[in-house]
Amino acid sequence: MIRELTYNNRILSEQERAEFCKESDKYINEFSECIEGICQLAKEVQESENSGHNKITNTIINIGIFTSYSFCDCIVLIKLFVRATNPYEKSFLRGKLKVQLNECFKKLYGFNAKGYKDSYCAQLEDIITMFPGFRNEFDELLSDLELISKDSWWKDERDAEVHIDAAKLYELRHEEINESKVAMEAGQLTDLFNRFNHLTAEIHRVYLNHITELFVKERGIIPCVTDRISHLQ
Repeated sequence: MIRELTYNNRILSEQERAEFCKESDKYINEFSECIEGICQLAKEVQESENSGHNKITNTIINIGIFTSYSFCDCIVLIKLFVRATNPYEKSFLRGKLKVQLNECFKKLYGFNAKGYKDSYCAQLEDIITMFPGFRNEFDELLSDLELISKDSWWKDERDAEVHIDAAKLYELRHEEINESKVAMEAGQLTDLFNRFNHLTAEIHRVYLNHITELFVKERGIIPCVTDRISHLQ
């Protein structure tokens, strides 16, 4: 169940800002390393004669790259937003964060039926039938994504920032900034990314265990490829 947004209007102390940035750096380092590992794996994975195997592997790799970039980019922008002291810089970063969140949600789930067909959720749904044990968790995630897809996800802000609509930008950049509100709204999507990423990783873990067992039964050894693919987890 997706959490309800509440804003406490707190202003972080300097120590809290430093701790927040320190924690952000950990995530950024972790996910940037993950991106390198997955992209390297994508270059090394060879096509199999088994089309089902290719579909599962390619889907997991594509989703892993997308979620890692999206999550990491959001964390970078949130960190910069929290650290910013100049009012213009802070409003600028708030705008760019909303663009990132809008684009990420569009790619993750979409805002309508057509958008969903081109989304990464649709790609995962395409292979979820091969992993019936994860169907309920996937359906719960879809339900939460559908619930918040009804919001605009700052389409006006996204359009103004991307197309540099000067009049609209002036209006948006002069809105009062509520740090708590910005952070909580961003956290709603990053939490969903974490759930999506965790689900994909668990599906991948189960699949790896399955093909490893089959390989051991057939050849009596553990395939070394599992060490490389483990970057996705």
